[in-house]
Amino acid sequence: MPKLQWADPSVALEECILSILVAIARHSPICAQAIMKCDRLVELIVQRFTMSEKIDILSLKIKSVVLLKVLARSDRQNCIVFVKNGTFQTIIWHLYHCTSSIDQWVKSGKEKCKLSSTLMVEQLRLWKVCIQYGYCVSYFSDIFPSLCLWLNPPNFEKLIENNVLREFTTISMEAYHVLEALARRLPNFFSEKYLDSREPGLAGNESEAWSWSCAVPMVDLAIKWLGSKNDPFISKFFLSRKGIKNDFVFEGISLAPLLWVYSAILKMLSRVVERIIPQDIMTQIGSDQIVPWIPEFILQVGLEIIKNGFLSFADASDMNPKTSLSGGNSFVEDLCFWREHGEFEMSLASVCCLHGLILSIVNIDRLILLANTESQAYPPKYVNSSREGEILRVGMFKTSLMEQRSMLDLFTKKIALECDSLQLIETFGRGGPAPGVGIGWGVSGGGYWSLAVLLAQNDSAFLMSLVEAFHTIPTLNELTAQESLTFQSINSALAVCLVLGPRDIGLIEKTMEFFIQAPILYNFNLYIQRFIQLNGKLKQFGWKYSEDDCLIFCRTLRSHYKDRWLTPKGSTSVKNKSNLSDRTFKSGRVSLDTIYEESDETNRMAQGCICLTVQWGYQRLPLPGHWFFSPISTICDSKHAGHQKSDAQSIMQESSDLLDVAKSGLFFILGIEAFSAFLPDDFPKPVLSVPLIWKLHSLSVVLLTGIGVLDDEKSRDVYEVLQDLYGQRINEAMSCRLPADIMENNAKHLLSQPENKKSNIEFLMFQSEIHDSYSILIETLVEQFSSVSYGDVLYGRQIVLYLHQCVESQTRLAAWNALNSARVFELLPPLEKCLADAEGYLQPIEDNEAILEAYVKSWVSGALDRSASRGSVAYLLSLHHLSSYIFHSYPVDNLLLRNKLSRSLLRDCSHKHHHKEMMMNLILYTKPSTHLIAGQKGVDTSIGRSDVEKRLEVLKEACEKNSSLLTVVEELGSSTKGKLSAM
Repeated sequence: MPKLQWADPSVALEECILSILVAIARHSPICAQAIMKCDRLVELIVQRFTMSEKIDILSLKIKSVVLLKVLARSDRQNCIVFVKNGTFQTIIWHLYHCTSSIDQWVKSGKEKCKLSSTLMVEQLRLWKVCIQYGYCVSYFSDIFPSLCLWLNPPNFEKLIENNVLREFTTISMEAYHVLEALARRLPNFFSEKYLDSREPGLAGNESEAWSWSCAVPMVDLAIKWLGSKNDPFISKFFLSRKGIKNDFVFEGISLAPLLWVYSAILKMLSRVVERIIPQDIMTQIGSDQIVPWIPEFILQVGLEIIKNGFLSFADASDMNPKTSLSGGNSFVEDLCFWREHGEFEMSLASVCCLHGLILSIVNIDRLILLANTESQAYPPKYVNSSREGEILRVGMFKTSLMEQRSMLDLFTKKIALECDSLQLIETFGRGGPAPGVGIGWGVSGGGYWSLAVLLAQNDSAFLMSLVEAFHTIPTLNELTAQESLTFQSINSALAVCLVLGPRDIGLIEKTMEFFIQAPILYNFNLYIQRFIQLNGKLKQFGWKYSEDDCLIFCRTLRSHYKDRWLTPKGSTSVKNKSNLSDRTFKSGRVSLDTIYEESDETNRMAQGCICLTVQWGYQRLPLPGHWFFSPISTICDSKHAGHQKSDAQSIMQESSDLLDVAKSGLFFILGIEAFSAFLPDDFPKPVLSVPLIWKLHSLSVVLLTGIGVLDDEKSRDVYEVLQDLYGQRINEAMSCRLPADIMENNAKHLLSQPENKKSNIEFLMFQSEIHDSYSILIETLVEQFSSVSYGDVLYGRQIVLYLHQCVESQTRLAAWNALNSARVFELLPPLEKCLADAEGYLQPIEDNEAILEAYVKSWVSGALDRSASRGSVAYLLSLHHLSSYIFHSYPVDNLLLRNKLSRSLLRDCSHKHHHKEMMMNLILYTKPSTHLIAGQKGVDTSIGRSDVEKRLEVLKEACEKNSSLLTVVEELGSSTKGKLSAM
């Protein structure tokens, strides 16, 4: 780059260089700063910008403005430099040039209009960046005259006739975006500072404030745009886009540019109304206060929304649905239609328009509700219709409740479907792909930067605004009291969190706070009881959590989720390997370390951020599908957290905190599982999209917090119900022979796989899917089980889960070896008390050589002796699989292993006479009947003498003519036949 400072390239080459510089600047603030260090390079770009007015270099000017905009956005200091050295004024000088009329503008030709529009849009965006940092607000008075043409509704017919509708509306849209940014700089309308002085001043930190005397006329211009919706020409345009009325005039013309303007206007109006409502009321603090009066321009905005058919209003007295006051379909209905059936830009513009409309009407309703109507005539004198006044008095949201509920149903289903389809797009780990290098970066489906994700994120933002409105706007209609609304809202919030990314941390935190409320958690008591009754096979609770318990859960869960998912990771966290849940992608993938991306979130400036960037390295977004299991799936081992021996008090406090988080998490997860059962069948449910393996893994990890979670009566009951519930899921999966990557929500709908495919049975791949070193977790669990659990049944059956035949062979082997080393086989529960059906532990017959040898090793070492006497599942499993393999495996390939195992058992029997009874049980063993584990020691009365003879022959064959072993077989044969006769 230093060499470019002295280059004198051609126009074409200069344009290429600028494109490269823009891409570099967008990569990260560090790269942007490298460009800023080349002072002469920036000066040269500004000089070239002012050199010529020829049309053939307008594209060069556009790229120059884009580069300066990216540099200004990357760091506040860069913005200050551009303002103080005059660069900003030089670059935006086109904004001061007035265009007298549309006729004058279109005479220059389509191409010139397109280039001038693009240049003006980029200049407005540069100005908006400066406004967001609190600078250049005072420029408004000088620039406003040249913006009047674009802020007023145009002659649409003339624009369409000259095919420049998009060019004009793009400028209008960006101009209203600038006004929205300016509206954020308004002082509160009723603040003492504003009431004392109506002049613009400083808002602290040398940031400029906008004046209400400038803002109110802009609202009047916006109201004109709202009225333009009923323009006959626009009405025909809308109908043509719905296919109701085809008109050649609109052939090939997109409606999206016009919707973008409406969206920008509505969001600007909502921001203005927001600055009128006192801040403490906006944050629901001191909400018993009222505002002194309602500014008339706000009521005018509400009337325009009512009169121009933006909503379908019911009768305020009986709430019966009626058409919009303008007749025909409401604008909301049209927008929902275009969101469903339009192409991408139309869909995106429609949902943005809906979002702006909801924000506007909710803020206006809230302001009217807070107004002291006794101090001002109501309805206002310019309200001609008594019904219009009644709608304003009751509230636009309440009187359009039927339509709002239809929108809620539509977008709840849509975001849940989008959530399912977007789950696997992130293949670069939590860091995500680098910004500024194009869309998708090779990811199937487009990746995080795809249009599908962009649309889903806008759907999510709108949906949460709609949900919040339903739960905050007072209504008299019993529709909002239905449980289904709460079910849908929580389900939607869970889905929304899966779609949003690093730029949406504020919205994610707000969404989490919404569904982690004490009233919702308290209602989980009812949902859980109903769910357990509906299931029939789960343990009934004789208790429920109190309101105080739910308040504690609420605080604990909010704190946990914020710390776990929304707090940036420190560089030291990379070294901490104790948290197995951090491994959410396969080991072969590589994630980038420190990557940044732009953000337009102005509120970040208020929080002291020095630049409008979000760090992509060291963060955990977008969230994985199992994120809400983190209270029970993540732990912090104090030994790895830098504590010294003197920090005993800190460690004890940490253990107590972990226990509180675990208890809260268990109840919260069971509540989510419970309410999901009551959602309509056609509603996708995020909780059922969480892989079953993560749920089972979470139940194991929570035990690492200590036995305290099982000592508490309520948490123990919740834990047991979750075990039983997931055991049922295992049974369903086993019956369908599901593939390894199966998830719960489609388990019931897949065809059964061939019986002989063992790989189809092993669908719980803990080592492959959770962590390569999963055996360490199992060893820790077994160690704790042997030392502090004293053979707790729930703890024991969670460990026995790893011996289930649906678990991958490496994990089964690791679990058995850990139990063998700890000598705790006898502490395990009997088979009938284990997780899932007994059949899953017994079938198919074990054929893994390492596992069979491990069974024999435990047998001959004496590790199974007490297990045999106590009826533990460990002895029955070894007995079942060894007997089945030795006496029922006929392939020639298995003969060597079968003979090897048999000889080991016979030698052991010859040296340890107390194992003779166990060996006889091996010979007489037959598979227990379903639900009746007959003879926990392995003897069943259904075996015949001929079968015993055949088994003895197998053992003799395995002896390979070894006389001592043959003698053992003869002795066993005599004893076994005698025992069989005595039965």
